[in-house]
Amino acid sequence: MIRLRDNGAGELRAGCGAESAASPRPVHIALVLDHPAQHFTRAFQLLAAEPGVRLDVYYWELAEHFYDVDFQRSVSWDVDLLSGYPWAAPPRRSAVSRLRWLIGQLHQARPDVVVCYGWASPAARAVISYRAVSRTRMLLYGDTTWQHSSRGRHPMVRSVVLRTLMRVADGALSTGTFNREFYIRYGMHPRRIWPGVCPADTAPFGHARAVRGRSVGGDAAGLRIGYAGKLIASKGVDELLRACSLLPRDQAWSLTVVGDGPQMAELTGLANQLGIDDRVSFRGFANVSEMPELLASFDVVVVPSRFDMRVLVSIEAMAAGAAIVVSDATAVWGPGDLVADGITGLVYRSGEAAALARQLRRLIEDPDLVARLGTSGAQRAADFGPESFARTTASSARACCATIGRSTG
Repeated sequence: MIRLRDNGAGELRAGCGAESAASPRPVHIALVLDHPAQHFTRAFQLLAAEPGVRLDVYYWELAEHFYDVDFQRSVSWDVDLLSGYPWAAPPRRSAVSRLRWLIGQLHQARPDVVVCYGWASPAARAVISYRAVSRTRMLLYGDTTWQHSSRGRHPMVRSVVLRTLMRVADGALSTGTFNREFYIRYGMHPRRIWPGVCPADTAPFGHARAVRGRSVGGDAAGLRIGYAGKLIASKGVDELLRACSLLPRDQAWSLTVVGDGPQMAELTGLANQLGIDDRVSFRGFANVSEMPELLASFDVVVVPSRFDMRVLVSIEAMAAGAAIVVSDATAVWGPGDLVADGITGLVYRSGEAAALARQLRRLIEDPDLVARLGTSGAQRAADFGPESFARTTASSARACCATIGRSTG
């Protein structure tokens, strides 16, 4: 068994509302995830340092190298994902062994609140099983939205499962407007939904913005348009290429596609077929440490997904100072969310390349609009960084404990 932190296995703990003579006891939060992710590292470090919080992070599995099906390549992130916060993970055994390990860890640690990431993964199912047996408070956390929740096979069965889950859970941390509506749609009372954040590590992108030091469209390349992500059908890169083919040829603009995947050959062929291959470059895969400088080099970043949740590159691009254009099939816009149309970014109707082209044409013709969106977007992105994650997760855990305590007291 891989055990990297002593969680105080034999210590029994009172409820999280209990107080010592001197001060309230820290709320003990357990986070359970499938695997480490680069955008959570700094957020977990800050949550571990949050006053009045004791944190344990449990991973279902670890892998220094893994094969990403969408990227169609072996990936090893070039940043440290595990330093600065307490974590543990099981050895590489069967799913049953992992389940026993995780439930055993939670039983020994006896956290006040378990934060369950998602609801369909093996790790999430293990947490839900533990909650059913132990009655430990459980908060749901994820990026599923009401628009996307009914997709896939067996929608009726899915609906029943989700409604049951909403009754079992003690609450949820919403990660956006549409995510909050997902919880409500399946029966969770709004008073049990606390505001949360699906964070990006915004600091390196903000630093890249600070050293960028050039004006929008300030050279022969004109407006620099960028895309960063996997080259798969759901990401809609072909729609972006078709939109670019509708842009005026007598004005200076360029498109750089950062990423890799099964559509690479198809997309390069499409750019040639559309007659824009002289304006489009395919950068290929970029690792974590390369992304801040790349995104800061763009004036505009487009997220043309046909189906997507919390697209983290949206936050990263905004933090890097780029104006952002997103499709309405993403879940980063809406009242009070990351992208407010015309204020912190632009939104267009997914599936309509002409609509995307109109938004891009606006930006080509109005450098001041690009600058305004870049500035307001960077300010907005600051609310979706690791500091906000640490603060909202800690406050939600405390509120969950207090709410349950009042309802049972």
